[in-house]
Formats: sequence, structure tokens, C-alpha cells
Amino acid sequence: MVCPSTFSVQASTPQISTFTWRTVTNTAFGPGEDFHYVVKWGVVLAGYSNLSVPELIKSNDRPTYHISSTARSGGVVSAFYKVEDHNEVWLDQQSLLTVRYEKHIREGKFEIEQTSLLDQTNRRWKTRSFRVDKNTYEEKEGDMPPNVMDAFGSLYYVRTLPLLPGQTYTMDIHDGDKVYPLAVDVVKREKIKVPAGKFDCIQVEPHLRGPGIFVSKGKKLQVWLTADSRRIPVRMRCEVFIGHVSAELLPEEGRASAASE
Repeated sequence: MVCPSTFSVQASTPQISTFTWRTVTNTAFGPGEDFHYVVKWGVVLAGYSNLSVPELIKSNDRPTYHISSTARSGGVVSAFYKVEDHNEVWLDQQSLLTVRYEKHIREGKFEIEQTSLLDQTNRRWKTRSFRVDKNTYEEKEGDMPPNVMDAFGSLYYVRTLPLLPGQTYTMDIHDGDKVYPLAVDVVKREKIKVPAGKFDCIQVEPHLRGPGIFVSKGKKLQVWLTADSRRIPVRMRCEVFIGHVSAELLPEEGRASAASE
């Protein structure tokens, strides 16, 4: 595991920062939030996933949301393609900007441990990656524009936006050693049914101008968020090489059985 506490980001040249943290009004989420999903490949059970906000902690003396995501394969899919993914992100509470994120990914034979620090004040990033399957280590750093997020954390920022159909929101996303512009289209409002029940939702579609953050280039990702102030993600669906994979919100009583499988 790459420990973020063992390295830091340094400004390329000594300077007096003029950075001002933006302020984002957040009524959508907070500590204690915990959602569980069933993942399907078409109609086939593919596994389970979880999105949670375990705590609010201090990072560089600023209140910070610690947010976690897990995904694991299940059913027959585990027999030929085992998945055990764990992603974590730390978002500044005031600005919802990413200050750190970690990826612990195991998908088939591919396995990587990666930690990135985003120094918003000095506009610098630093990433350490360890390819467990290849036993290779890499460290990179560089400059970045202001107000950069990561892909996972950007979902939580999007949840705070007005999300009026027909609008498009743009933001800069850091992944690995690059920063990509991300556009999020607000498609429509519709009612959908998932295992947790029926919900009035707003459908959004993130679009990348670079490959490999949310989903493979040319493929579509769709997210359905509740149309209330919480903007709960109730369905997420992405195209894959054959068909699509979807994650749908489970009811409270379905969480225990999902955790035990």
C-alpha cells in the first residue's frame, strides 16, 4: 500500500500563494452516508459495490470529507474475472476540491496501488504508483490549474449542483499523471425503478476529452441522481466491450446479504 503520509508536494519555485479556496454549498451529503449497490452485467449478477462517507477529518488543518468506494465481483463473474477495488478520496469541506485520493485496484491479473496528492494552494500534484502484478514503481509530479478534482470525488461535487436538464457543467480532473477536462451533461428528468424502490431522478452523462478515467473512450456512462436535495446516486450504468454494466441501489434490508456474499 502506498502511504500518503510518507511524501508531500513541493511548489516548483518558492512563492507566496494567492490561492483562495472556493466555497460550495453542500446539502447533499455528509458523514455517515452509506449506500450499497448490486452490480449486473446485463441481467447477470456481477458483484456488489458501496459508496460511503465514513468521517470528517482534518487535513492540513482544514475540515475534509473522507469518502470511500468499494467494488467486488460476485456470482459466476468471480470465476473468470475477479474484481476487488477500493477507492478513497479526501475532499476539502469548504470547496469540495480533492486534496488526496487513493486507488487500490485488483481486476483480473491487473493490480495497482496508487496515491495522489493535489496541492491546491501551490497548484502542484504528485502521484506514486506501484504495479503489484509487475513489481514496478513509479513516481511523478507536475503543475496543475486551479480547482482540480479527481474522477471519484467529482461525483460528490456534481451532487451539489442545480442540475437543470439541458445544462452542461465542466471541471478539470486529475488522473495518474494528467489533467483532463470533464463535461457533465444534464440529460433529463425521469422516474426509474431499482431494488431500493421507485425514484424521481435526474440523469447525467459525464464526457471525457481524454481516455481512461470513468470509462473507455467512446463508451457511455450514465448516472441517475434523485431529484431532491440529496441527489442520491440510485443507478450508474456504463457501456463495456459487450453490453453494459449497471450498479443499482439496494434497500436497507438487502445490505446484509450483499455484504456476506
